[in-house]
Amino acid sequence: MNLKVFSCLVTLLVVFGATPAESTEMSRPANGPLKVYVTIFIIDVDEISGASQSFDANIHLQCRWRDERLAHKGPKSIVRAVDEIWNPEIQVINQQKIWLTLPRIVKISPEGEVLYHQRAWGSFSQPLKLKDFPFDRQEFSIQLATIDYTPDEIEFVQDKNDESGMAQDLSVADWEITGYSAEPRPYKPSPGTSPMAGFAFSFEAERKVGYFIIKVIIPLILIVAMSWVVFWIDPIESGTQISVAITTMLTLIAYRFAIDTDLPKVSYLTRMDFFILISTVLVYASLIEVVVTSTFAKDGKIARARTIDLWMRWVFPSLFALVAVKSLFF
Repeated sequence: MNLKVFSCLVTLLVVFGATPAESTEMSRPANGPLKVYVTIFIIDVDEISGASQSFDANIHLQCRWRDERLAHKGPKSIVRAVDEIWNPEIQVINQQKIWLTLPRIVKISPEGEVLYHQRAWGSFSQPLKLKDFPFDRQEFSIQLATIDYTPDEIEFVQDKNDESGMAQDLSVADWEITGYSAEPRPYKPSPGTSPMAGFAFSFEAERKVGYFIIKVIIPLILIVAMSWVVFWIDPIESGTQISVAITTMLTLIAYRFAIDTDLPKVSYLTRMDFFILISTVLVYASLIEVVVTSTFAKDGKIARARTIDLWMRWVFPSLFALVAVKSLFF
């Protein structure tokens, strides 16, 4: 990798983009905490991925602070490159990939007020709690932090003149945004370390379950119900019964692999996992029942086999209904 390509990559990884050598040439422009007023506006959320535990967003960032050393005669604001002045070196902590779309410049008023605008699009990592999947609610956040300054040195403040917020119409189709907040939030890289000055924008989202009900849960119920057909087939036709039971079992296993693509490999059972697991157990139980009644039929105990089938016509659907309601809604 040559030097030019490396420099381009470094530019993409930071919001302000100043290198450490350039940023330390000027000290922080205050003895006490320097107030940095921040506004974050979410222009769009393109995708929320459960499998990769990330979300794609288009954001607009505005930062404002006062540096009296930059005061000038005016009368209008002047423009300078971010690298030429002191800046808080804000970075997006949970970014995966990010692209900046505006020039890295600041506007400086005659009084020394520095105004920085930047628009960025990219992917942001977000650990998800998926036990209630697909009826889950999640909190997503964009965490900003400085690298060299503590909350005692830089105080991030929500800019009252230009509130943070989100666009009403977003591209993400399978989630509904239920609320958002923007607040100062110090960032600790690891337990026991000193916190860095930080600011976070968070929004809450609820997964829309219509897709999963129509395309996952209802077809799964029909697959399980298909296994109950064996209870209406005469035990004498053991070959037909076993064929239906095995076909249903294989269909359910293939269906399970298809659903796994929507989730990461978590070590716990989600609501959907539990529902599919119980469904698999019931389908397997119907296969065992077929083997038992077929054995009875071959031994000449046809009446007993038919009685078991008659009872199972009610036991299996009732048990499945109870488990489905319990696993999906409670």
